[in-house]
Amino acid sequence: MQNSKLFYLFNAIHGDDIRRLRKFLKSPYFNNREDVFRLFEYLHINRSDNQALTKEKAYGYLFPEKAYDDAWMNSIMHFLFRCLKQFLIQQEQEEYSNQALLARALRKRKLNRLFEPESLRWEKQLKKESIRNADFHYQEYQYHLEQYEYEHRQRRSGRMNLQEITHTLTTYYLADMLRHACTILTARKVSREEYDLVLVERILSYLGQQGQQLPPAVAVYHQAFLTLSQQDNPDHFPNLIDLIHTHWKQFPPGEARDLYLLAINYCIQQLNRGDRAFIRKALELYQQALNQDLLLEDGILSKFTYNNILMLAIGLKEWEWALHFLEAYRAALPSAERGNLYRYNMAVLYFRKGNYSKAMELLRAVTFPDILYNLNARAMLLRTYYELEEYDALYSLLDSFEVYIRRQKEMGYHKSHYQALLQFTRRLLNLPEGNSASKAELKAAIEAAPATAERAWLLSKLQ
Repeated sequence: MQNSKLFYLFNAIHGDDIRRLRKFLKSPYFNNREDVFRLFEYLHINRSDNQALTKEKAYGYLFPEKAYDDAWMNSIMHFLFRCLKQFLIQQEQEEYSNQALLARALRKRKLNRLFEPESLRWEKQLKKESIRNADFHYQEYQYHLEQYEYEHRQRRSGRMNLQEITHTLTTYYLADMLRHACTILTARKVSREEYDLVLVERILSYLGQQGQQLPPAVAVYHQAFLTLSQQDNPDHFPNLIDLIHTHWKQFPPGEARDLYLLAINYCIQQLNRGDRAFIRKALELYQQALNQDLLLEDGILSKFTYNNILMLAIGLKEWEWALHFLEAYRAALPSAERGNLYRYNMAVLYFRKGNYSKAMELLRAVTFPDILYNLNARAMLLRTYYELEEYDALYSLLDSFEVYIRRQKEMGYHKSHYQALLQFTRRLLNLPEGNSASKAELKAAIEAAPATAERAWLLSKLQ
């Protein structure tokens, strides 16, 4: 049962949603089977008891007097799974969507006395709405479309709201199209897949001809696309930052976070092109997003964001701020990896400050299932042992590191990078003292190698 789609879905429902689900399953409109409701109760009670989560034991709870019937048990599980999916659909219904569905139902039934006040209520809701993203403009479009359908049935002449329909639909389309186009530009950096952006070029031409001020949902993504696609134009990025600072509250938190990350990705691209001024700009964007509580999803800060922010702070030698950040957001890390992530990043901080003893102490307590974190931690420990002249420990690490790499089946190109690091470190340790020819030979070999982890550090040891 634990491997079933039913349990996989049920196990993701917690807290207030469980209470709502109980009421949902008790409603005869959605479920009229008592055995389905009792199976829900059994799963809820025994959620953490692996031994109880078998079909046979669940069936015994449902029908204590009957012999186990696998076909019947599968049927009950199927019905509960279907109810859970319907429950999730119900949970996703937003207020404005309910208002749209209500207005449509009243219009279709020609209940004019009810349609008109509900339509007015819907209009007031839209005007009060603080969010102005693409979805908002789509709701505006739906509102005007319902008004048109209603008025068109009432009369055949006079002004119709066709202009409002086309305007709101166009705004929605432009905003959503540009948002996805920005995602494509980002994806192009990490994927070889080809994308057709001919229509986006037409959109850019159209927007360039517009004299009036663009709605925030269009203006922000328009500027983001220009920033990402025309990176040599120095004016685009400051304009994007101004728009984000001005309008971020008009987007849902998740979308506002994505806007900041678009700007940060641009900074990273500029850093990769060698412009170190963007270290400060990227860190400031992260700090602003943190202050606006945008980087946490359900109270959780991504381990990658945690590390990215630290590395930017280290690049600026903002040691005190970096330490404060690691401590302040420690509790927001994913609980399953919290201890390891905190110790690893603290080790990185101490290592970059040159406090190798403290870094070594922390790294020895780090164990990651994630291969890349493991590789980085071991490479950092390798450098630490070398700097502290802990040669016995270093030789032991080289041996265990080599075994670890050999056992990994899915390392890809990282395997050759780290194998080269181990090979060159052994040669570095075995260099005859004062032999400049051997040193020059090793330096040439490191420089000629196609890819080597910690290449800059290896070369620095040969200076």
